[in-house]
Amino acid sequence: MADFFKFDKHIDTRMTTPKNIILSILVGFVTLIAGCNSAKTNDDTTNLPPVTTRNDTALSTQKVSMVISNIPFPTNILDTFHYVHATYQSNFANPANNVSLYSSGNAQAINLGIYGADLCYVISFEQFQQVGVYMKATKSLADKTGVPMAFTENIIERCQKNSNNKDSLTRIVYGSYGIIDKSLRDDKRMATEVLVLTGGWIEGLYLSTESMQTLTSEIDRQGGYTIIMEQKKYLDILLNQLDIISDSPYCQSISTSLHEIRAIFNNVKSSAINEDVIKSLKEKIESLRASITKGGNV
Repeated sequence: MADFFKFDKHIDTRMTTPKNIILSILVGFVTLIAGCNSAKTNDDTTNLPPVTTRNDTALSTQKVSMVISNIPFPTNILDTFHYVHATYQSNFANPANNVSLYSSGNAQAINLGIYGADLCYVISFEQFQQVGVYMKATKSLADKTGVPMAFTENIIERCQKNSNNKDSLTRIVYGSYGIIDKSLRDDKRMATEVLVLTGGWIEGLYLSTESMQTLTSEIDRQGGYTIIMEQKKYLDILLNQLDIISDSPYCQSISTSLHEIRAIFNNVKSSAINEDVIKSLKEKIESLRASITKGGNV
């Protein structure tokens, strides 16, 4: 296969996953991921993996009503940070060679979400040389999680073909996570589905709070505040779902930490967010994310 997807020695080959600026941010969050679906690209979209949607709101015992389109795909969050002039930092994303640390199903699922956000991060900031690296890690976990169709050789080849096209890469990755969502729902693997989505949200907030240090102008920082505060509504959605499946110690631990983060959000009025709030959120999300990315039990 082409070099774009050549496994290196760091990857376990046995595993087969910012007045107008602010308005733009708000519009971006209201429309959520519509931009991913309507982007004009040079990619041949004939065989684009289906983006799933669901209107099912019924909730029965052990059943979770959730889909990627219920919360902003991490690209939306990270793209808006790009718009407020944040700069890319290679040390922010979870190192791809950490993929070998994730042996349990829970760790694989939530880190599949983590790497999905990291993949969005490198694409949003047009770090195209890193796309293949994070695609490899994501494919490994997708395969281990039991969704090998999410990142097939055909999908990888399409990523290589469009390796310098941000919009095309975004669509392909979004489509692949749509496959993951649908497959897990079809298999009634709701806990795994929610953990993938939770990992994506956690990494999105982590990258957002870390990126604040790269914003220098006051208008950009205000834009960053807005982006971060908008994420609270999606945390509410995740927690409503995560609490349903929190019967396992792993999920209970994740839920407890996210409730602590929500408490920080709940104590902030929209006009009162400041550096102290960002510091508190940053500390909490750093701690939670570190416990997840090191592997094992949280």
